[in-house]
Amino acid sequence: MSYALPWRWKVESRRLLWLLGFTFALIVTFQYVELPYSLSSLFSSTKIPLSRNSTSLIRDRDDYNSNLTPAMAPSFSQNNATLVDDSSGNGKEVEVDKILDNRGNESAPAAFPPSLPTSNSSPVKENATATAPAASVESPAALPGLKPSPVKDKATVRVPSAKAPAALPVLNLSTVNENATGPVASAGTPPSLPMPSTKKDASPVVRFVSDLQENPKTPDGPGVMSISEMSKKLRQNRISLNRLAKKPEWVTKPDLELLQAKHDIENAPIDDKDPLLYAPLYRNVSIFKRSYEMMEKMLKVYVYKEGDKPIMHTPKLGGIYSSEGWFMKLIESNNKYVTKDATKAHLFYLPFSSQMLEETLYVKNSHSHRNLIKYLKDYIDFISIKYPYWNRTSGADHFLAACHDWAPSETRKHFPSSIRALCNSDVKEGFVFGKDTSLPETYVRDPKKPLSNLGGKSASRRPTLAFFAGQPDHGYVRPILLSYWGNNKDPDLKIFGELPRSKGNKSYLQFMKTSKYCICAKGYEVNSPRVVEAIFYDCVPVIISDNFVPPFFGVLNWESFAVFVLEKDIPNLKKILMSISERRYRQMQMRVKRVRKHFLWHVKPEKYDMFHMILHSVWFNRVFQISV
Repeated sequence: MSYALPWRWKVESRRLLWLLGFTFALIVTFQYVELPYSLSSLFSSTKIPLSRNSTSLIRDRDDYNSNLTPAMAPSFSQNNATLVDDSSGNGKEVEVDKILDNRGNESAPAAFPPSLPTSNSSPVKENATATAPAASVESPAALPGLKPSPVKDKATVRVPSAKAPAALPVLNLSTVNENATGPVASAGTPPSLPMPSTKKDASPVVRFVSDLQENPKTPDGPGVMSISEMSKKLRQNRISLNRLAKKPEWVTKPDLELLQAKHDIENAPIDDKDPLLYAPLYRNVSIFKRSYEMMEKMLKVYVYKEGDKPIMHTPKLGGIYSSEGWFMKLIESNNKYVTKDATKAHLFYLPFSSQMLEETLYVKNSHSHRNLIKYLKDYIDFISIKYPYWNRTSGADHFLAACHDWAPSETRKHFPSSIRALCNSDVKEGFVFGKDTSLPETYVRDPKKPLSNLGGKSASRRPTLAFFAGQPDHGYVRPILLSYWGNNKDPDLKIFGELPRSKGNKSYLQFMKTSKYCICAKGYEVNSPRVVEAIFYDCVPVIISDNFVPPFFGVLNWESFAVFVLEKDIPNLKKILMSISERRYRQMQMRVKRVRKHFLWHVKPEKYDMFHMILHSVWFNRVFQISV
């Protein structure tokens, strides 16, 4: 027995040494042998935690970023900022932790999904120097747990040492990585655009761009997004945009007021008996009514005064792009919603005209929008220096109203977080449900009488089944429409290219006033003024424009008063219209009359009119995006 114990101890010791040696060999192997990501991540400190709000994610991601070469740096949180440093005098723009694919679109590496939350800390912002508004904030009663940050209220952003000019900033921002378009050969610089400066002591432009990424060209699925799919996407984005929204650098009293408004709107009592609001026209009439009331009660908008005419502060009130002009005119002269104290503002309006931008700067036959995009970028860079408001939210509380066809492409890159009211509301052009809003395209023939010739015949006095007239060579849809139904191929459908002008023929307005359905076929872009024209003249709109987001889509139930026909179904157009019963048609026409008040411009704005509906759409989207 005395000999057995030492022998057993020696055997067990050898086994233990073999085990330790084998373990050490495994560790060395994992250190020096490259494994697939799925295996190596099990032993890596950069493993992504499952908790969406975990603080370890930020620490781990920072460790990961520090080990990457600059070409591999992922685009995250404040690292998505665009930093333009003019202090060296060379005007070089630095893309901070941004990856651009071959189309010039931002993309994050697969190791970090873009839906993950990001850090709000900003090392760049600490170098800024203009005093931010020290908002005196008190938390609303319904939200006692939310208080403004006393540290962030003292955050600063640099103010330029020289007095800012009324025109665009004298900044050297010329050497910019513009991936979308080629250079523009211009005969000279427009009067409203000062020549870039090479001044050595210029203050750096620090402008933060949000993390929100949306495919700028195509919807989530291939092909066409139906109206029901758009409604589903809207509901999804109401949740996801709020969850993924970048929190402001500091919290202000208006932020807390928006949170209070959101709480009140979401808990609105059922109220579908208002004589001014016919419930079937709306997605949720109680929500809309409560939201509109809250807007009237608290909304304040700050309008930037900077920028020279004619691009800035020059509303054009006639023609097919007049919506942006009428809104600009009415908001800039409004005393109820506009405030001169920016610290009280819930929203900030960027008063530029996309129509005047094109007319002033576009070089004919150049096929390049690069200088138009740069003009807008320079303007944003300027207000980012002069004021702290853009940087506070990465522009999420700023909005624009633009009706020109080019507006989506001109604003996509440098306004990723801002609320865009667009006439060209095309899903495939980067329209973001829940953030952007569809601006009605209105053709105002006489700016002095915007409401002339309203109304039309009663339902029983409309002998023509459907009517269309328009330029036949605008886009690809109209030639198809004319090939099937033009040239009086069917006596019930009056489909024309150029409307015949001869004695005894009806005019364009007469056809609209005496037809049951008015065809609103897209031209080069998805939008058309015929949608609003049809409503003007009590004609049920038949919209033939795939992926078009109709105006005020977040509020109105368009399928209750309009017909949507897919472009591929043009051969079955008459069959589709004839399948609608007379009772259903009369119901839709009655609703067209009731919804018309939302599409009217008044020299002095009235409750629920076009001006208020555009403003409400922007307000509504901001309320449901707010996150602190």
